[in-house]
Amino acid sequence: MTGRMVAAAALLVMASLAARADGPPPMAPPPPPAAYCCEAPPVWTGVYIGTNIGGAWSDPNWSFPFVESFNTAAGQNFGASTSGLLWGGQLGLNYQFHQHFLLGAEATYAGSRMSGIITGPFPPATTDQFNIDAADLFTVSGRLGVIAGQYLFYAKGGYASSLVEINVGNALGTTAHASQRLSGWLVGGGLESRVVSNIIFGIEYNYINLSGDRFTGVTAGTVPGAPFNVDISDLQTHTVTARLSILFGPHACCSDGVLGKW
Repeated sequence: MTGRMVAAAALLVMASLAARADGPPPMAPPPPPAAYCCEAPPVWTGVYIGTNIGGAWSDPNWSFPFVESFNTAAGQNFGASTSGLLWGGQLGLNYQFHQHFLLGAEATYAGSRMSGIITGPFPPATTDQFNIDAADLFTVSGRLGVIAGQYLFYAKGGYASSLVEINVGNALGTTAHASQRLSGWLVGGGLESRVVSNIIFGIEYNYINLSGDRFTGVTAGTVPGAPFNVDISDLQTHTVTARLSILFGPHACCSDGVLGKW
């Protein structure tokens, strides 16, 4: 029995030595490198609503086609610089695609205090006053943008409309009033940044070209009922506004802004 045990032990030792002579068993292959299966989420996609405030300026032209209460010759004209405050809001939709591009649509409405007054353009009536006001500004536009992380650079273009009011008076107490809504187009662009999560701040410039038209009415005051006509043209308006918006989207609240996220 003892001899058999000794022989078995010898065989085990020889097998171990043979295995060591052949080298250790091969190691398992390393795991494949990790791969990212998904693109970054579209953090600019969503619906946004916000407010804007800024200024507007223009240089419309007045032209009087007939001899009436406030001019002395047909065709008399003058220019009037106008400027004032804009304050309103915006509602829009963003769609981010290919990570770095954006398509959107937007509607804005702002009350306007843009006005201009000219006194005495036609001698000898040096006290006559001519006032033009833009009571509001409404726009509908498309946007095309390029995204650079937390920043969006965009261009826009579309439709614009404004309620324009004309008021005229002289020292004798004769007055005239006319108003109508004028339409046209706009082009512009701006820069927006995600400040904190889905809070977006931006600066925007727009060039707005409204079609001119004839404003008609009748006089009131000391000479009531007389015809009043004036052609308003060159209604080319520039606006610069600061914008603050809140974005509501599937990933809007979950991304870092310039100042972090909540």
